Amino acid sequence: MSPQPIHDRVNSYSQKTENTSSLPWLVVYTKPRQEKKLAERLAAQGYEVYCPTRKVRRQWSDRVKVVEEALFTSHLFIRIAPNKREDIVYTPGFVRYLFWLKQPAQVREDEIMTIKKWLGEFDHESLSIEPFQPGQRLKIYSGPFQGLDAELIKQQGKHLELVLTDMQLVIKVDSSHAELSRA
Repeated sequence: MSPQPIHDRVNSYSQKTENTSSLPWLVVYTKPRQEKKLAERLAAQGYEVYCPTRKVRRQWSDRVKVVEEALFTSHLFIRIAPNKREDIVYTPGFVRYLFWLKQPAQVREDEIMTIKKWLGEFDHESLSIEPFQPGQRLKIYSGPFQGLDAELIKQQGKHLELVLTDMQLVIKVDSSHAELSRA
């Protein structure tokens, strides 16, 4: 019998827990390469956890092997009541919760479902998370500069510094509030 993928195992644990479907998904930052282990530990404690994984081929000197790795390095998602958030901070592998505007970062249910759909329908080798690179040409799809092309100067988290060559302007953009893609 082949081992069950980790994201399926984690979800099957969460089926046995109390009803947490009304709670938002929070983002947990983990120690490096501890995503799957922490997800298993938290699920064993009764929490609803989602650690999206993808299968990738790894080349060793004597063989090629397909391994599962976390889709988002050092991140996983958990549904947990606000009064229980402190209960998991000493779990091995846990670093901290991610925050946005001084509140724990929340991920919408439809975004989690989209990730699950992608992992279920698409070839895992074709999925990758890549940041924009300085010097890269980007197309802006929203906001006052919609339809323009820009060149990325630097990126600091979600904040991008772009050059609009046609207008000879340097602008700063929060990528979480703008639609951008590689030109």
